[in-house]
Amino acid sequence: MKFKVLIYSLLSSASFCSCIPSYSVAKEYRNVKADFPKQNVFVVNKDLKKEYEILKYSNIYEIVEDSTNVAKLELLPMKTYTPSCGNAMIGSMITFGLLPSGFSYDISYDYNLTEHNIKKNHQYKLKVYQSLWLFNIFRLGKTYNKQAGKALLGNHLTVNK
Repeated sequence: MKFKVLIYSLLSSASFCSCIPSYSVAKEYRNVKADFPKQNVFVVNKDLKKEYEILKYSNIYEIVEDSTNVAKLELLPMKTYTPSCGNAMIGSMITFGLLPSGFSYDISYDYNLTEHNIKKNHQYKLKVYQSLWLFNIFRLGKTYNKQAGKALLGNHLTVNK
C-alpha cells in the first residue's frame, strides 16, 4: 500500500514539474519598441513590486531616483483576472507536458501621473497568455513581468497615437 502511494506521489509531482510556463502577448504587441522621447518620472510607491517591474519592462518612462522637477508616478494595485478553474491545464498535466495548454490573464493596470500639480489617471487593460508545455523550456526568457510590460507598452502606444 505504501509503495502505491509513493508511486502515485512521484507521478503526480513529475506531471506538475514537466509543465513549464511561458508567457506571451497578442501578435500586434510582440515586436513593439519604445522609440519615442521618454518622460522622466519618479515612482512614488516602488513597494508595489510587481507593478513596478512591469512599468520598468514597459520602458515607457525614464525612471529616475531624484523626485525634484520631475513628474511623480503613483502606481495603483493591479487587478488580475484568471480562469476560475484549472481545466485548461489538465491536458498538459496528464500527458506530462507533451500536450500544450494555455489560458489568458486579463490585467487591469492603473497609475496616476502628477505633473505641475495636475493628476492624470492612466488605465490600461492588458492581456497576457500563459502556455504550459514541456518544450517551453526553450522559451525561459518570456516571464510574466516582461510580457506584461510589453503589453503595457503596446497599449500605451495604441492609446497615445
